[in-house]
Amino acid sequence: MPPRVLAAFLVVLIAGWAGCAHVADVRESVTGFTAEALRAGGLVDLGVVQVNEIPQVRPPLIAALERVLAATRSDIRLVPAARAQATFDDSTSRLLLLSYQMHGAPEAVWLARAADSLRGVARYGVLARVESDVIRHSVRDAPPDDPTLRSRSGRILVAGRDTRVSVNVYDLGTRALVFGGTYRASAESAMADTLGIARVFDPSAGRSSVVLAPQPPPGSEGFGDPPPLARAAEGAFLEFARSLPGGPAPP
Repeated sequence: MPPRVLAAFLVVLIAGWAGCAHVADVRESVTGFTAEALRAGGLVDLGVVQVNEIPQVRPPLIAALERVLAATRSDIRLVPAARAQATFDDSTSRLLLLSYQMHGAPEAVWLARAADSLRGVARYGVLARVESDVIRHSVRDAPPDDPTLRSRSGRILVAGRDTRVSVNVYDLGTRALVFGGTYRASAESAMADTLGIARVFDPSAGRSSVVLAPQPPPGSEGFGDPPPLARAAEGAFLEFARSLPGGPAPP
């Protein structure tokens, strides 16, 4: 490996994930949907989809939703999506999520068939839909208290991911929408900027000097990969879990 490439490899360090979320809109449709009813009835994960996606991207999102709910709302009995899917026939499994992916609401016939399959398993079912997934890049000053991000340029390259997720909860007995919300969340990864250093020759001084090169354009090589979608969506799922009846107050 050439010395210059090796030096860049040794200097570039990936920082830990950072993220944030906020509630864009929360709505409750049925006053009877209370913390007590939710705890008594239980919640089944019907699935997580993304607009214009393929089914193969769903498992990490489903795992993220269940991981967050289990950690944040241990007071709610959660039935995982794998158990729910095992009770469905193939048409219900495919078309329930397809209709929710396309329209943001499941078709009544497929929700009814899913509810019939889950009778006695849980009273409420949750569906989530990633409506927006945007990648962004920026250059910032390196934080002074993080030695892993120090560089000669004093800058870091940030790759971020912004998501918007809608989540609906249905009463499987009545098929009614009892709770819904839209949540925005972000996650970022950062690297020390080793591409922003340039050496130029100053004829008047007879020597070269190190200067900051122009900032690399968004999307250029050197930014590294943004956090995965499931990582960014965790912040939205966390706010959903907190906004359910009986949820803990935000820190």
